[in-house]
Amino acid sequence: MSVNPRVLLVGAGAVGQVFGKYLQAAGCELSFLVKEKYAEEARRGYTLYELGLLDKDYEPVTFSGFGVLVSMREIAAQRWDQVWLCVSSTALRAGGWVGELARATGDATWVMLQPALDDREWLLQWVPAERLVSGMIPFISFHAPLKPGEPVPRPGTAFLIPPLTRGPFSGPPERLDQVVRTLRAGGYPASRTGDVARGAALPTAVLTAFVEGLEAAGWSFERFLQRDSLERTIRAAREAVQIAAWRTHASASALLPLLRPALFKLLLPLAARVTPFDLETYLRVHFTKVGEQSRLMMRTYVDLGRSAGLPVDGLQALTPGDGTSSPESARSRAERPG
Repeated sequence: MSVNPRVLLVGAGAVGQVFGKYLQAAGCELSFLVKEKYAEEARRGYTLYELGLLDKDYEPVTFSGFGVLVSMREIAAQRWDQVWLCVSSTALRAGGWVGELARATGDATWVMLQPALDDREWLLQWVPAERLVSGMIPFISFHAPLKPGEPVPRPGTAFLIPPLTRGPFSGPPERLDQVVRTLRAGGYPASRTGDVARGAALPTAVLTAFVEGLEAAGWSFERFLQRDSLERTIRAAREAVQIAAWRTHASASALLPLLRPALFKLLLPLAARVTPFDLETYLRVHFTKVGEQSRLMMRTYVDLGRSAGLPVDGLQALTPGDGTSSPESARSRAERPG
């Protein structure tokens, strides 16, 4: 890899912008692959807001000085050291662009951030394991303002990396070391771990069930914390955890006893108090935007659970049963990188 790595980020949304900021700070020659309709906005640069806990002040930082590409022809004309996949699991699978991109980027290291249990296996169709690094997103990022009246100087992307956070990555040692060293050089708290997919599987299972339960409660914390809603969510979460543990050979023995109403009643109000933004609004806005990904993950848990002979009734109770999706979800499913 060159002294100044040439990095292509697929998708310039809230996640891509945050990783791009740190990669650029490390000296990377950065480019984004976006849809044509977003290219002009990207070329103007972005506004970022780095938040701290209990920090209500939004201080803008301009993020610019990167390339903007819209076609495989442009990508194939250049050499790349790293390719970062900063799109949802559903966008990853939409169309045939992943295979095209793999052919256009040669021997580059690919970094995947998608959370679904089978995303890595799916991606291995085009990218060999010896070039694939897996990562987990430990920060919160969103378009600001979240709602009218918030004290944001101008629209941009706000993000929060909680104190003591570590961003785990795993993969083939040489490729992994290059990714971690680069991020650390830019000030990002990257860390090496044995298996990101395994380490993230159980917390992701709980989060996915929580999001579906919250959506079923109309994105209202008050309604979500009512007894019936909590019991449905916890039942689904326990099933998802057991399925994720079976799939990844992780142990769920320490987590399952914690999945009780008292834990949610304690942690959710506490999280709402310490975050420097309206957490209820954030969850509604963000997980509505990636709703098709959440439903894909729920369907994956159900399919895997059935194949393993594990209970799935609780998951099915939180999963739309008619297979339909909203117009917003249909548009999301059709999205390509950007």
